[in-house]
Amino acid sequence: MVSSLSAQASAGAYNRRPVQFLQSIPAPITFILGMLLLVGGGKWLVDGAVGLARRFGLSTLWIGLTLVAVGTSAPELAFNVIAGIGGSTGLCFGNIVGSNIANLTLVLGVAAMVRGLSVHSRVIQKELPLLLAASVTLLAMAYAPLHVVVGDAPVPGFARIDGIILLVALGGMLWLWFRLARQDRADPLVREAVQETVEEPIPALPIAILGIAGGLVALACGGKLAEVGAVGIASSLGVPESLIGLTIVALATSLPELVTSIIAARRGHGDLAVGNVVGSNIMNILLVLGTTATIQPVPMPMPWGGWDLLLAIVATLLLLPIAVTQETIKRREGIVLLAAYVGYITFTVVR
Repeated sequence: MVSSLSAQASAGAYNRRPVQFLQSIPAPITFILGMLLLVGGGKWLVDGAVGLARRFGLSTLWIGLTLVAVGTSAPELAFNVIAGIGGSTGLCFGNIVGSNIANLTLVLGVAAMVRGLSVHSRVIQKELPLLLAASVTLLAMAYAPLHVVVGDAPVPGFARIDGIILLVALGGMLWLWFRLARQDRADPLVREAVQETVEEPIPALPIAILGIAGGLVALACGGKLAEVGAVGIASSLGVPESLIGLTIVALATSLPELVTSIIAARRGHGDLAVGNVVGSNIMNILLVLGTTATIQPVPMPMPWGGWDLLLAIVATLLLLPIAVTQETIKRREGIVLLAAYVGYITFTVVR
């Protein structure tokens, strides 16, 4: 019995050594390294998966729409899974809500400043109300009777049953996504997504497999590095983890969306730039939060968590007229969106 306890203690000490080593590195450096691995790993994984799918003859329609849906959400998902397992649920909440706000203001604002974004896709017109519905449901779900228990007290948040519900809704959303695309293959978003896929060369099979394996390893390592770094930054500044999640983590994990939308805008693919943001936000709610809450219940940071969710809804409402009027997001409107993001970050830090 004594030897067994001794062995367990030794194993626990061994498992803590990597974390202790990471904590000895300055937190900003750990965080930056982690984010570089997350962004790079996400790209390697997606490129490898797309190459493998094309090599085995999967439809470019399915590949293109999958990229729009989940291609840029890999960093958010990897970070949240690692942070959730580590118990850093404040980072998880901040990353999801902060990323959605950053996508709708910063990403679309910068993309519109590069080139006005004209949206004609009927798929996007139907997705935007769904994103709004998902965002409102998220706020209602946080305050529903099935609260998260912290200590002995129930608090607003997302329990495991909420995570399961979100993942089931994800299945329905993906089914609707591909159904809409099959009904109208000439839709601008569908056409631009397929065009982006076809333009990329098909990698050799070993390269594709290596990309998937390397991407998964980089995402796992990057997630842990970023989590340890983010917790260290919050601790050194004496601020809640949720604040770090809403700001620097959300900004860093939104970099793939920013790069993708800027490239799409420069090519005149306004539908793809906006569709990338809308798809990523839906995936952040259904896939990322659904997976995170299923692994580890996510309490909502108080007292400002509800306001952050409400601001994400307001940011979605700013884009809703696109679903009705098909107007262009002009450069001056991009400046307004960017200013709104700066104002939100300032308010979040000052409060």
